[in-house]
Amino acid sequence: MAIEAVIEQALKLSVEERTELIERLVDSLETEPADPGYEAAWTEVLDRRLQEMREGRVETIDAAEAFARARAAARRR
Repeated sequence: MAIEAVIEQALKLSVEERTELIERLVDSLETEPADPGYEAAWTEVLDRRLQEMREGRVETIDAAEAFARARAAARRR
């Protein structure tokens, strides 16, 4: 129930104060220690994907096209 009390109090804050609260909460998530294997796992994935791109085994598209495809897929839902 403590979370409900925090939320109730947070909703009484001004827009600026709620924005600051959100930013500080997000920052706290980003600074917590990560799983020890997390970085190694992502490095492995990124290395594999880079190799696939270099070898021409995957199609690359620019960011604008990727976002356009994502928006189109979201509209279909």
